[in-house]
Amino acid sequence: MSDLELEMNTPDEEKVPTIMLTDEDGTEEAFQVLGFQTYQERDFAVLCPVEIEDDAEVGLVIMESVGGNSLEFVEDEAVTEAVFNLFIETLEASEEE
Repeated sequence: MSDLELEMNTPDEEKVPTIMLTDEDGTEEAFQVLGFQTYQERDFAVLCPVEIEDDAEVGLVIMESVGGNSLEFVEDEAVTEAVFNLFIETLEASEEE
């Protein structure tokens, strides 16, 4: 897994925080933070790309928090799926309240 720089900003007009992720090649991409989820005593961020082309399938990105200063892509597909399912369950439960 490679570390990514983390920069959090939330302009006043935005309701969803935005994170700029910089990969190893220096390419930046903006992601909206949909939420945070704890799974097996580890913290994860659920992200969605800001720039989405029309008719494109949107894949959410699950990243693990590392020391609160950076995020790493989760390479374990089973962990990604478990975090995503738990995130959806949490959303559904909060909507029912």
